[in-house]
Amino acid sequence: MIHPRHTPSDTGAIRLSILVPVYGVEAWIEACARSLFEQTLWEGIEFIFVDDASPDGSIDRLGRVLAQYPARVAQTRILRHPQNRGLAAARRTAIDAARGTWLLHVDSDDLLRADAAASLLAAADTRPQADLVFGGYYATEDPASDAPHRWLRFAPPRGQRDEILRALLTQSHRVANRTWGILIRRTLCTEHNIYPIEGINFAEDYAVMPRLVHAARAIATVNAPFYGYRVARDGSYMRRLDDRAATQYAAACRVVTDYMKQQPDYARWRESLLLGRLNIEKWILKRGLDPAAYDTRLFYDGDRPHRLMQRLYAAAIESGTPFLARLAGLATNLLHR
Repeated sequence: MIHPRHTPSDTGAIRLSILVPVYGVEAWIEACARSLFEQTLWEGIEFIFVDDASPDGSIDRLGRVLAQYPARVAQTRILRHPQNRGLAAARRTAIDAARGTWLLHVDSDDLLRADAAASLLAAADTRPQADLVFGGYYATEDPASDAPHRWLRFAPPRGQRDEILRALLTQSHRVANRTWGILIRRTLCTEHNIYPIEGINFAEDYAVMPRLVHAARAIATVNAPFYGYRVARDGSYMRRLDDRAATQYAAACRVVTDYMKQQPDYARWRESLLLGRLNIEKWILKRGLDPAAYDTRLFYDGDRPHRLMQRLYAAAIESGTPFLARLAGLATNLLHR
C-alpha cells in the first residue's frame, strides 16, 4: 500500500533524529520501520538506519517498506558498515551522522507508538532545561500485534535526576538499563563525549545512561507507554547470558566507574557504585557463573566495600550460594540511601 498522504514542506532545522541499528532482523524490521514512518510528526524529523553488515534480507525489506512512504524518502538515510562491528558501534555511527536537536534510539525489532515522537517533543518543550525525556514502554512477545491486555507496562522512572542516577549506579534495576525510547539532547553526547563504547554490546546501555543522567541539567518524564519492546528473542544479546555477557557487563561497569571517579562529586556516589559492583556479581552468580572469576574486573581499582552490610553481601556472594546472595542483596539494597 502506498502512503502519499502528506508531503512535508521545507522543514528547516531538524528537531529529532531517530536512530536504528540493523543486524539480523529480517523478521521484524518491516513492523519497526512502519511504526517510524507512520509517526504523526512529519516535519523536522530524520530517520537514520545503520546496516551493521546484516547477513540477511533486513535492508531489502527496509527498502521495500520505505518505498511505500514516498514522503519519508528524503528524510531517511541508510548507512552501512562494511563489516559487522556490533550494536554499540552502530549506535555511535548513527549519533555521529545525526543532525537533530534530539536523538531517539529505536532497536530494529521494536516499535514506536504513532504519537511517540510528537508527544515526547511536546514534553521537552515544557521543560526547556531538560536534556533527557523519559517515556514509558511496554514489553511483549510481539509488540506489532499483541493486544494491550498482553502488555507488561513500565512507567518512566520516578523522582529527580539524583534519584534516577543512584538507581542506575546501584544496578538495582529499579530503573531499567536502556537508552532506547528516551529523548536525548544531542549536545549532551557531543559536548560531554558520552557515546556507546565499541565492543560492549551487552549492557551497552548501562555504559551510557549513568553518564548521560549525571551530565544532564534536568530530566522530564511522560507517563505513557510510547515504546513497544520485544521480549528477548533467540539470538538477541539479552539471550547470551554467558561468559562474554558477564565480561562485557563488567567492562561497562568499569566505564561508568572511571567516569564517576573523574567527577568532582564522586565521593557522593562512591557507595552506590560499590553496591552496583556487588549487584553485578550477584547477577553473575545467579546465571551459574563463578563471580570470583570476574572480581578483579569489577574491583580493578582495589576499592572494596567497607560498610558492614556491603561486606556481608560480598561474603554471601563469595559463598557461592544464590539464595544467601539474594537475601543479603535485598537487605543491602533496601537499606542503601
